[in-house]
Amino acid sequence: MAPTQNYSRYWLLLGLLILSACEEVTEWELTPGDNGQLVVEAILTDERKFQEIRLSRSYDELNGNAPPITNAVVSVRVANQSVDFLPDPADPGHYISEREFMVIRDLDFHLEIEWEGQSYSAVSRLSNVVPIPAISFIADPDTNLLSLAEFAPLYNPNQQAMYEVDIDWSQPNNDSLTQAKLFLYTFSTIDVSELVRPEREAVYFPPGSIVRVRKYGLNDDYADYLRALVLETQWRGGPFYSDATSLPTNISNGGLGFFSTCAVLEREVIAR
Repeated sequence: MAPTQNYSRYWLLLGLLILSACEEVTEWELTPGDNGQLVVEAILTDERKFQEIRLSRSYDELNGNAPPITNAVVSVRVANQSVDFLPDPADPGHYISEREFMVIRDLDFHLEIEWEGQSYSAVSRLSNVVPIPAISFIADPDTNLLSLAEFAPLYNPNQQAMYEVDIDWSQPNNDSLTQAKLFLYTFSTIDVSELVRPEREAVYFPPGSIVRVRKYGLNDDYADYLRALVLETQWRGGPFYSDATSLPTNISNGGLGFFSTCAVLEREVIAR
């Protein structure tokens, strides 16, 4: 091998080592926006139950609490029927349907909100959901604790889903921290920011813990919203991050957030 090639490889290796050792301190400068806008958080499901919607105002403060909206008139309409959502006095910003109902397939569900003289609306149609994959665990040989194995695929061209995972070890263990919640996602599209995500701290729990998995089937619009959300939160900070952008929304009249209808499956296992 020629000496010049050896020198080139040497300097390339040295450059990579220097880059990997560098850490840049970033100071976030938040620019106040046009806040006080309506923010909607609403997932209606195919379970017969009292459905829930949460309303708040947009705000500037990083890691602050969203100001709740308590004076809105909220309803959901499908075909020739309408269900009102009433404010929960014990939880400001939380609205509960006046009666139990479930989302039905092949029908458009319309959200209608009247707030401070303005009208807002959104529409959603129920998604499909496929069975929950087998749930498995990884044992840590040093502590005998378990962690959740990667059971939810990040990419699947034929389905999109959100997994809400609740882990409870209050029975086998009396420590003060006895619960954890994780969110996992499967999307039908993928880019390099998803493949090279920031490393997430593993959650460890003792054998015998109760693991409850709730899987939401996502329609394409809601999947686009959630994908944009995790790119700006959980997956942000990796080596291939891009500039921040506004999240998509299906709320009319300048509203923020999202209204969706999801088919849901649940599964509970004991961690072994």
